[in-house]
Amino acid sequence: MRAATDRRTIAGMDRADVVARNRQYWEALAPRRPGESVEFFSSGGSALNEHELVAVGDVRGRRVLQLACSVGDEALTFAQRGADVVAVDLAPTHLATGRAKAEALGLTVDFREQDMMALEPDLAGFDLIFISWGGICWVPDLGQWAADLAERLTPRGVLVISEHHPLWEVLTVTGEETLTVSGDYFTAARDGYADPAKAPQITRELDAQVQSRSYVWNLGALASALLSAGLTIRSLQEFPEADMYAGLGDQAAHIPATYLLTATR
Repeated sequence: MRAATDRRTIAGMDRADVVARNRQYWEALAPRRPGESVEFFSSGGSALNEHELVAVGDVRGRRVLQLACSVGDEALTFAQRGADVVAVDLAPTHLATGRAKAEALGLTVDFREQDMMALEPDLAGFDLIFISWGGICWVPDLGQWAADLAERLTPRGVLVISEHHPLWEVLTVTGEETLTVSGDYFTAARDGYADPAKAPQITRELDAQVQSRSYVWNLGALASALLSAGLTIRSLQEFPEADMYAGLGDQAAHIPATYLLTATR
């Protein structure tokens, strides 16, 4: 299998430039993003929520790839549950944090600095590929990404996407029971965040000067990309998260904030 190229043009920018900008952005944030503590994991904590645990099932003895792993908390949870885990991320400081926690816990996780649009050829034969909140927004070409991941799954292998809902990404709370549209549900690319509440919390705290380029993929675009890649969508669940619509009031429980999708090869 050949590694995917990273020299395409995306929305007027060379893909390599997008990757370089986003790596710089995450490196600026990474020293302030430790994730869960070693004590959290050693006391039996899980970085996956109950819905994610059901979706991934028993991972013992399975080969697992986590994309956009950040400091690798989910990867550590997979390793604790007996999986053979590879975790990739753009930011070397994130990966260093993950490696330090794995060593302290006596766990083996293969942390690699990788652009998930240009994965190394040996990253193949996975029983499970997992990407979680704030991950898929860094994919500039959804069709190519889905096609590449389909090739890297084993027959009957599973792709699990646990994400912020694209509707949440484009809505902003402006008052009790009041929302406004701050983004475009149908146009994916965005530079920075029109609504600061959608940015990682540490971005707001540091007032980071490096501007990222990310993408809001609507559910229709995502489903179409997965189906075109030959994958079968097995489930799609949507969930409310009231605290993600802070200030909205009781109506926050009536609209989706996250989703969980599973697809198989």
